[in-house]
Amino acid sequence: MKHIFFLLGFLCYKINCECDIEPPIKKDGGGVAGLIFVPGAKISGSAYLPLLRQIQEVYPGSLWVGATTEWFSDMPNPIEIGGQIRDCLSSASLQGLDTTNMFFGGHSLGGIVLENFISGQPELAQGIVLLGTWLPDLLRADNEFPVPVLTAIGELDGGGISYLRREWEETQALSVDKKTLTKTILVPQVNHGQVASGTMPESVVDNDIDGELTEEDAHRNYAIRVADWLVLHSFTTQQTDAAVRNFAQYERETLDFLEPFLAMRDLEKSGEYYSPFTADSQMSLLDTAVSDNIDVSNQIIDVLSFEVKQPYIEENPQTGSLTVNTLTYLTYDFDALDFNHHLSASTMKAKLKSADSIYSLLDLPLTDSFMPCADLNRKAMEIARSAASESALARLQERGRSLEFDADLEMGWGGVPWENSGSLTWSEKTPGKVNLRASRLTSGVNFPLYPGLQYCDLLSPYRALEWIYVESVRHKFQF
Repeated sequence: MKHIFFLLGFLCYKINCECDIEPPIKKDGGGVAGLIFVPGAKISGSAYLPLLRQIQEVYPGSLWVGATTEWFSDMPNPIEIGGQIRDCLSSASLQGLDTTNMFFGGHSLGGIVLENFISGQPELAQGIVLLGTWLPDLLRADNEFPVPVLTAIGELDGGGISYLRREWEETQALSVDKKTLTKTILVPQVNHGQVASGTMPESVVDNDIDGELTEEDAHRNYAIRVADWLVLHSFTTQQTDAAVRNFAQYERETLDFLEPFLAMRDLEKSGEYYSPFTADSQMSLLDTAVSDNIDVSNQIIDVLSFEVKQPYIEENPQTGSLTVNTLTYLTYDFDALDFNHHLSASTMKAKLKSADSIYSLLDLPLTDSFMPCADLNRKAMEIARSAASESALARLQERGRSLEFDADLEMGWGGVPWENSGSLTWSEKTPGKVNLRASRLTSGVNFPLYPGLQYCDLLSPYRALEWIYVESVRHKFQF
């Protein structure tokens, strides 16, 4: 315990840190402001100076910038950040720079540390810029914050792009007044590491996707969006109007990018308790000629209910139509840090009725067969491909991993229950070649205990889309 107190004491003593200050490029033009930046983990503060200089170049007013440096073990942390910001402000004042109109920015871990600090001292900031990071949903599920926030995530940010959909929706849920200055946007063709410059740590490279712009062009993509956001705060109507028009374009680009994610999310889960894809999968088990006589309902339920409930069929004696009631349990990644995971369900465990159980009620011939769950999962991938952008499909084609659907793992009615058998299994035994396997549990129409069932580990179309956009092309496979 004494070692912990020694470390804390050392950090508190060491809080007088260096800050790389760059004075304004422009001395007039209005909009005098300062921007202090907090680096990502294991990245030097000076690695952000090229980006900060580009922000100065495109910002129409007088902007000085500061990069915090000399963090303990190159890790931004809540103990040091107060001293880091204080020393940057003090250094700027000594150089005669105006510190009354201050903004703060952070990249990756630095953004998380920054937002936590500013949330407790909002009087310091006019707003904060989060690049490759966001307001985490660990203790809340909204983007309410005491000062305006710009959240900007690169299109090829392997550890972050999955979160853009959620952050965009949480921003859209804010009041109209707050959305005037709080924005969540995509930054096209850039990755996580390209917020900074130079060689990135291995952990950043592993999680990232190859950028499609040079470092300089990537910085400019980030910089023009940050500069436009700064303009929204303190300029004349003419200059602000231009920034508003630019942000309208950035927000259209963001929504265009997100439309496939929103559509696939809604197939996985519509509302709280219904999965359209599970219902569609039930219909996929059947010959299309009989589909007019059948309706399918679905209920998403918790794991305890899922273990004991069974799907069932209701018959309408007057019309002869059938309603098949299916069940879904969704499993998700364990995401303790709200970073570098996926928001789609890792597996959709679905309880369906077998085709023969339905045919028997319609007096149709039985097939004595079951459609492979792998075929249903291929359909999920086809749906995702049909929704994906041309650029995402081109990346998949040019440099993505291949995916093969293995034969189902057949489960038995004895031993470990299928409900507790785990999830879809992704494996990359050979670099660049991934195999996906589902488990399946079935029973014939004359099975004595639970007749006429087909249970499947289903691939969510949303997960399939995240495969296309993220896992097929990022450096280290992490499904």
